[in-house]
Amino acid sequence: MSNYTGSTCPVCHKPFAPTDDVVVCPDCGTPYHRACWPADGVCVNAARHGTGFEWAPDGGGDDSQPACPNCGARNPAGTHFCSHCGVPLPDHPQSAENPRSAGNSGQEPHRPIYDDPNYEAPSSGAGAPPHINTYSTGPEGIYRREIGPDDPVEGIKARDWATFVGPSSLYYLIQFARQEQSGHKFGLSFAAFFLGPIYFFYRKMWKEGVLFALLDIAVTIPSYMALLVISDAPIVSGMSSDWIIPAMNVCAVLSWIVMIVRGAWAGYWYKKTCMQRIHSIYERVPEGQDRQDMLALRGGVSIPAMALYLIVCLALTWLLVFLGVTPTAVMSMFSM
Repeated sequence: MSNYTGSTCPVCHKPFAPTDDVVVCPDCGTPYHRACWPADGVCVNAARHGTGFEWAPDGGGDDSQPACPNCGARNPAGTHFCSHCGVPLPDHPQSAENPRSAGNSGQEPHRPIYDDPNYEAPSSGAGAPPHINTYSTGPEGIYRREIGPDDPVEGIKARDWATFVGPSSLYYLIQFARQEQSGHKFGLSFAAFFLGPIYFFYRKMWKEGVLFALLDIAVTIPSYMALLVISDAPIVSGMSSDWIIPAMNVCAVLSWIVMIVRGAWAGYWYKKTCMQRIHSIYERVPEGQDRQDMLALRGGVSIPAMALYLIVCLALTWLLVFLGVTPTAVMSMFSM
């Protein structure tokens, strides 16, 4: 709350207190009490979005207090570290802006451990907030910094990431920032692990969705064949069934491998897909409201694509019934 305490909510016109629950506009950073955030999700400064406008604290603070170079919070004179994000202030030896830290020239200053267990990051409104917290590790432990709306993550402004990603943008911004900082591609997506193609189609990852849909079908073919054999379906009349059980065992292992792969790499694939599409928009649309509209249109999620996939799955189920699979055969499979 260091950034907002003392400033005024634009809806109720009451000053923010340190304990207030605050949400912020993902485009310009205007803060609101959570209860005051407009029901339609439209910021009071929406007309100024795309013009470079960014909310600034009310001018009631003491300008003699040093401003944090990372989050902009004002700190009491003589303070060595920002009370909000823990970054060394300009007059501290560890700060990159302090000429005494010549040994760290050209390098990001090492930040102290942010060890306040009661700290809670500002909550978000629609999309991601203009400031997100990212964590890393150093010789002294875990430290934190903030990323503002115009700060780049993989060369793309955080606000553009938020607009393009849509739902759960804060979660993905944090993941993408960590991937950029660590260089690691591995992550963990429970949604991709359990939902598979549904997740990819929902996130408009068409290639991955089709690929994993085909893989899911491939590893379940022996099970489908077993259902047909148990049902004495005419289509498998006279077919040898000796290969079915070993094939089912192999495919069961392959199915787990497929699930683990997509759960571990889905976040990285999603970031690469988003980056390609965002850069394509950057090249064709100048910065401004038109670009924001295009990002929102090309990004976001697709419920119709997810629904279409589920309809196809249902159609395949009915195809099995048409080919002769009986409920008794299904029950027998589950009891095996």
